[in-house]
Amino acid sequence: MLKRLQAELSTEAGAPDPRQRQYTTAVLLAVAASTLLGWTFDVTGPAILGGLTAAFVLITSEGHSLRADLRMFARFAPALILVMAVGPLLGRTPVLAGTLVTLVVFGTGMLPALGERYRTFGQTFAAATLVATTTGIGTDQPVTALATWAVLGALFALLLRVLLGLGDPTRTIRVTVAQTLTTPGPGVVANAAAAWRTDGGVSWLGQVLAGAARFRAAREVLLAQAQQTSGPEAEWLRRTAARGDEIATELATAVRSRVCTGLNRLARARPEELAGNERHEIPEAVRGMNEGLDRVRAAVLERDTSAATAATSGGRRQQAFGAVRAHLSLRSALFRHALRCALAVAAGMAVVLLLHTPAASTLLLGLYVVLQPAARDSMNGALERTGGAVLGVVLLSILIVLVPYAVLLVPLTIAAMLLRVQPLRGDYRLLLAALIGITLLDRVSATERQSLVDSTIGFAANTAIGAAIALAVGFVSYLVLPSSLGPDVHGTIRSTVWSLSELLRSVRAAGKGAEVRAGLRSAHVLALRRTQDLLGLPAMLDGSETVDQRTERGTNNAAVALDALRQDLATLAFRPDSERALAAPALRAVDELLGGNTTARIPDVSGTRAPATELLAGSLLENGLHARSAIDETFGHAEPWKSYTVSFVRPERLRIR
Repeated sequence: MLKRLQAELSTEAGAPDPRQRQYTTAVLLAVAASTLLGWTFDVTGPAILGGLTAAFVLITSEGHSLRADLRMFARFAPALILVMAVGPLLGRTPVLAGTLVTLVVFGTGMLPALGERYRTFGQTFAAATLVATTTGIGTDQPVTALATWAVLGALFALLLRVLLGLGDPTRTIRVTVAQTLTTPGPGVVANAAAAWRTDGGVSWLGQVLAGAARFRAAREVLLAQAQQTSGPEAEWLRRTAARGDEIATELATAVRSRVCTGLNRLARARPEELAGNERHEIPEAVRGMNEGLDRVRAAVLERDTSAATAATSGGRRQQAFGAVRAHLSLRSALFRHALRCALAVAAGMAVVLLLHTPAASTLLLGLYVVLQPAARDSMNGALERTGGAVLGVVLLSILIVLVPYAVLLVPLTIAAMLLRVQPLRGDYRLLLAALIGITLLDRVSATERQSLVDSTIGFAANTAIGAAIALAVGFVSYLVLPSSLGPDVHGTIRSTVWSLSELLRSVRAAGKGAEVRAGLRSAHVLALRRTQDLLGLPAMLDGSETVDQRTERGTNNAAVALDALRQDLATLAFRPDSERALAAPALRAVDELLGGNTTARIPDVSGTRAPATELLAGSLLENGLHARSAIDETFGHAEPWKSYTVSFVRPERLRIR
């Protein structure tokens, strides 16, 4: 444990990291000072809400470069401050509180359609609304005290973010871009590219992304060729790919570095030379790997800080409108699950109002844990989450009864949240569990000592009631909403691939000058809905007895790859016309891959002046290769990359050669 803590407080090279140590010191001092002030002036409720505001703001406004995170702070922090300051006062008007909570839960449940940052904000804002409005923390305080502590919490979060990024403002985005050279799998380039665009599109990082995308695409082609051959040739291809990974890992270190004056011998090596090339002809895929690595080397050494080519005006607005059109329908799994969550929360609020007891403060949080909003159309694992939530409340209640001054765990929990923002951002259940713990500790400590046992029993019982409501509404909704308890894996994948083919061919047609604006918008809406449905499918298959692990794993990989492919196509659709034309070879290659073609060539995109297009071209091919491999696995083909005919597309629609 001590070694792990030392590693977190050190730089990559192992030296002490002053910024991390200052961050940790600031958190501990601020939590200690807030605790002392809260007890001295009897404002523990506002102090808790202020600490939670700081944690919520950090969760929603951290993860990119300092400049991008400051923009996120300006966008998201005011809403969080408002709900944390006003939420406790709404308990005096139950109808208004119930209406607000229901609308917030439904609205934030739809935000994943707009992207990962909005999904994170939506989940965090929903949790903040539940805590501020339904738990009773701070309800006995005036609005001025609540607003003051909420603002102080947000400003403290801003101070922490500036403290981390002041010495090296672009460190986070460099780390994100460098991960494309070291992290395999679909969607990595798409996520890094989205972060790069959010940061402002610095040219040298775009060049790194373009080179990494080309390297990754060529590497996947090389591995696919290795699967189609055998013997020494296949072994040499795999060894060459492994040597390329070693070189890419070394280059990733240079990308993460603040400055780079030169590259060592391994970073300048060629993968075929390290693998031994005495009797082998260099395949085209290996040349593609070298071209990508050369692109990364040049970008790392030159470090052009100018801005890359901007997207076509109005592109983001059209994508947002497309997302709204795609998911405001009962045919959307995202809409169905948002509606399911809203109905369950409305029922939970009605029960809370009827009970009129502080022990009901954990009811809605327990309900939300069981629903697991990120799982979209799934209720699989709900019983396990129910047992975990109730058991956790019981164990914590026993701890409160047995241990004196257990309320001291509240500031310790808030400090842990501030020091572990990344895990909270990645696991929503962990965030809700921390909020349940804080609520339970605060509410129980406010009761008389002789009624502690009764109070803890009441909290456990009300958590169980919330879980029961979630289970009832969740499963009954399957009888009302147009969803299915037995998902059609093959049919969902086929319809998703067909919708992506329609979008892909619309983008190709637009690149050739055809007027397909209406068709492009319709294809984007359909592809967005289909990929979101497919992303929710793995949660429905989790633990299913009718689906084997291979199909479950392949479905998850196909969902991630096809959604990343959809993101690339949607982004390319709103790039300048000249750049769309450059990406035509990649679009053709992906179209053939999805149709069952066993060969894939590295697209020849001479995009030194347009890194955004080249990274999209490479990412398109890589995600297409991942999707093809996952489809093979899901459909149970004994020989991967074997030629087969599957009617994924409708040839009479937008058939463009």
